[in-house]
Amino acid sequence: MKILVAHDGSEKADKALDVAAGIAGKSGATLVIVNVVPDLCLSSEEIGAEGCALVSRSLSDEAGGTMRKVTARLAEQGITAELVIKDGRPADGILDAADEVGADLIVIGSTGKHGALRMLMGSVSSRVAEYSTRSVLIVK
Repeated sequence: MKILVAHDGSEKADKALDVAAGIAGKSGATLVIVNVVPDLCLSSEEIGAEGCALVSRSLSDEAGGTMRKVTARLAEQGITAELVIKDGRPADGILDAADEVGADLIVIGSTGKHGALRMLMGSVSSRVAEYSTRSVLIVK
């Protein structure tokens, strides 16, 4: 069994990680952690190509830092996991990663780090649950 955990560095993502680690520990499942770097440069005309590249680099660096923290958190529990970083729309990246690794279950926090975008794009966890062909566990 493979469990894909969506992690964006938020407190809810940490809770989802803990729940998934508990399930994996009891079932012998493999954990795959995915972090999707959102494309916040909706229009590079506003900030220019250099500004857009700077924002993207900053978000990618943040994702790398988040994944290092996740790895350390799991290592404290004696758990290893496969790490995946994707770019794009968070819900799409999570669903794509689930397809690529053949996940049996997706575990995701109810809200994420970029909650301010919810008004514009809708809840990532809701979109994942709606469009996934796999079981989805939303952790509050």
